[in-house]
Amino acid sequence: MKASDFSIPGLCPCLVRTGLAALCLAGSALAGQGQAPAPGPAPRNVYAAGGEVRPAQPVRGDLVAAGGRIVLEQPVGGDAALAGGSVDVRAPVGDDLRVAGGSIGIENKVGGDLFAAGADVALRPGAVVTGAAELNAASIVVQGRIDGGLRGRAQKIVVDGEVAGPTHLVAERIELGANARLTGPLTYVSPAEIVRAEGAVVQGPVTREAAPGGGPTRAAGQGSGSGGFGAPGAVALYVALFAITSGFVLLMPRFTQVAAARLRAAPWTALGTGSVALVALPILTLLLFITLLGIPLGLALMALAPVLLLAGFAVGVLGLAGLPALASRGPARADRAGPRLGRLALTLLLVLLVGLVPVAGALFISLLGLAGLGAALRQVRAGRAAVAAPAAPAPELPLPGRDVFPA
Repeated sequence: MKASDFSIPGLCPCLVRTGLAALCLAGSALAGQGQAPAPGPAPRNVYAAGGEVRPAQPVRGDLVAAGGRIVLEQPVGGDAALAGGSVDVRAPVGDDLRVAGGSIGIENKVGGDLFAAGADVALRPGAVVTGAAELNAASIVVQGRIDGGLRGRAQKIVVDGEVAGPTHLVAERIELGANARLTGPLTYVSPAEIVRAEGAVVQGPVTREAAPGGGPTRAAGQGSGSGGFGAPGAVALYVALFAITSGFVLLMPRFTQVAAARLRAAPWTALGTGSVALVALPILTLLLFITLLGIPLGLALMALAPVLLLAGFAVGVLGLAGLPALASRGPARADRAGPRLGRLALTLLLVLLVGLVPVAGALFISLLGLAGLGAALRQVRAGRAAVAAPAAPAPELPLPGRDVFPA
């Protein structure tokens, strides 16, 4: 199997898009909202996480941020590495920009290379990438300028801006808008011809390549075969999933530990609970839509469903990471964050490799996610029951004048 043939049945780009939104839930457990320090000397490097991350002052060095929503409105002098449910880059980045998320929007200058992986990636009219750009998503829209060449893999790609250097595109549908200006060669892999609007300019040769193996081209992340994420996309997927699962471990250690223990103690019960929840969720949503007052709740459930599925996948991986065969030696060491994250990274890699197996891999990941979802729901229910349970009455203290040791 070639590295470029990487794809995981059952883990489509939608998992990245909606899954990274779980960082919003995990990040909300942090104190504050991921804001930068109070006004003062600009920090050298900034590391931030939270439900919403919005630096309040310029960053002289590098920025590393993860959260439900990331809004970059202050310039970054060095590199920026961002992961979140939605990411808006509105200020310039001095060097390379690496971003993974659901909805990604870039509308300012990137001084180096750009790597983006997610569901929707948009380089808006104000975006300028002085280096090369590599984009992996379900939908890609390029309206800005890229000076160092473009490589894109998606289900649909729209280029309506300027690209200098070679352009290589792989997608189900490729469109060149009226403002498209490609000054280098264009090669593409697609089951359909490029749709070129009047006014689009391609100065170099245009070459349509056959899909590897001679089969029909698949969109990124759709099924198995050569149309998968590619090696960079595979790394981005692994990093994104590891960020989410490790976020659960670090931000909700007690919940994840107990939920994973429930999964290991009663895997079939957890699987049954998760399956029932998966069937009941769309039925409940439909019933809510019947009543006018229930429509907002129905919409909320629809938005919450992918997050719950990803949370179940995370708990499932954590459950496998705690199996005796993978556990660290010694009870004291097993409770440390380092060994736990190490086991988590190894287990997640093994799970993704198993997911490469046709049919069986998809079934394994689906069952793991359902079992993890069931264990998480059972833990939530147990926690609510513990809160609702009345406190035990305090023992009656002996009153003055009464015998402490009655006969």
